Amino acid sequence: MCIGGGGGQKPNKQAALQEQAMQMERENQRNVQMRQQQERQDAMFAEQQAIRNAPPPEAPAPVAETAGSAAEGQGTSTPALIKKGVGRKKLRTDLTVRGGLNIPMG
Repeated sequence: MCIGGGGGQKPNKQAALQEQAMQMERENQRNVQMRQQQERQDAMFAEQQAIRNAPPPEAPAPVAETAGSAAEGQGTSTPALIKKGVGRKKLRTDLTVRGGLNIPMG
């Protein structure tokens, strides 16, 4: 009877060393990726802290406290200009000044 041994095969130490080296390389790559991710998170946190601790924006101008019409102060919407029109509106005959919306009927 034969006791012990596996038929005379020698363990392949070179293959085991290569496998161990590959595992160490993968671990190092994971460590580098984790470090880079941590640096990105730290940068984002610092940016958020800077935004949070920034002074508030300036108060709006007092003029902005009240609402006004869009045409106020421009002087462009006078009845004479509306009636006359510009460009191809001058040539249209179905437009009349009624106030409100000008919806052509027809």
